[in-house]
Amino acid sequence: MKLTLIALCLGLSAWAQNKPLFEENFESGKIDESVWEKRMAGTATVQVQQDQVAHGKYALQIHYPEMATQTYAFLINPHLPEAAKTHFFGRAYVKIAPATPPSHTVLVLAGAAGWPLSKFDEIGVSRGAVQPSYQENKSARGQGRGEDVRHGDPLPMDKWFLLEWEFNDNPSTLTVWVDGKLSQVTEKDKAGQPQKVDVSTFKWPAGTDTSANLVGGFEEFGVGVRAWGGATPAAFDVYYDDIALGAERLGPVKQ
Repeated sequence: MKLTLIALCLGLSAWAQNKPLFEENFESGKIDESVWEKRMAGTATVQVQQDQVAHGKYALQIHYPEMATQTYAFLINPHLPEAAKTHFFGRAYVKIAPATPPSHTVLVLAGAAGWPLSKFDEIGVSRGAVQPSYQENKSARGQGRGEDVRHGDPLPMDKWFLLEWEFNDNPSTLTVWVDGKLSQVTEKDKAGQPQKVDVSTFKWPAGTDTSANLVGGFEEFGVGVRAWGGATPAAFDVYYDDIALGAERLGPVKQ
C-alpha cells in the first residue's frame, strides 16, 4: 500500500511539472479571434456555450445538422509554438452527443499550413472507434493524394471523456489515450497479418517505408468536426473543453 501511494504521489508530481505551451478553456465566454481562425463550409455551426461543459462555465460546441453534406466547422490555431514544430502532446475534454455517423469523421488535427488543403495528422472516428490517420491532401505533382489510416478502440459516446494525444513528425507517429488508457490500433505486420500496436506509424507515399517528416513541420492545430461520405443521417454535436498542448504529456486538468 505504501509503495502504491508513493508511486501515485510521484505520478501526480510529474503531471504538476508539465506546463502547457498553449491552453484554451473558453472561460472568456467567446472565441478569441487573436488565437483561432474559423474555417467552415456548409451548414455546421460553432459557438461557445454554457449548457454542456466539462469544467468551469463555458465550452465549445460544434453542431452538425441532419442531412449535412460537404460540411465542416473547425477552429484552427495557425501559429503553433516553435517548440511544437516536430513533436508535441495535447489533451482536450470531448463530448459527442449522441454519436458520430458511421462514416469517417474528423475531430482533431495538426499539420502544415492551409488546412483543408494540406498535409496533416488527424484523430478521427469511424464506426464509433478512434481512427488515427495521416492525410495527404496537398501533394507534389505526380505523387497523388490519399491517406494512411489505423483503427483503434471504441470512443465513449454521449458523455465527457479525456482525449490525449502525441503527434510526432520524425518519425511520423500518433499515439492516443482515452480517459488515461492507451488506445491500441490495428496494423499489418511484415507478413501482412493484423496486429495490435500502441503507436500508429504512418508511411507515405503509399507502398514505401518512408515515415520521416511527412507533414514537414506542424504549423497549425485544430479542433472541430468534418463528416465524410454522404449526408449525415442524424444531427449531432461535439463539445470541446480545456484544450492544452505541451512538450510532455499533460494529463487531466488539475482541480
